[in-house]
Amino acid sequence: MTEGEKQNDDAKDSRQRMGDGIRSGIGILSAFKDTVEESIREARERGDLSPDRAKELLREALDKAQTAASGARERLDFVNHTELEALQASVDALTARVSALEARVFEVEQEHPAQADEGRESTSEEGKQA
Repeated sequence: MTEGEKQNDDAKDSRQRMGDGIRSGIGILSAFKDTVEESIREARERGDLSPDRAKELLREALDKAQTAASGARERLDFVNHTELEALQASVDALTARVSALEARVFEVEQEHPAQADEGRESTSEEGKQA
């Protein structure tokens, strides 16, 4: 697979995930609407639609909607901002470590070019023997 084909597949996957996310969002809103309507209908039937009861019903509906949204987010493999920042910090730390190691290796090669060549030869010979 060429790099262009891989990027095209990645773009299709991204569009598919975005479409799934939009459909999930619409589903969550629809479920929220249904929950609120059901709660209001039940409260009317019982005759206890006071302001306090209305607030309680709204809180219950919001809790249900948040649970549904959390489930959709997990299914879509979304990461939150904190997780993204932690991953970026890990990548930055690894990049710094690799840069430091490269600097040390190149420094040794510049100070002792013959030893660096010998090290490469023994490593390649070990690879051939294995």
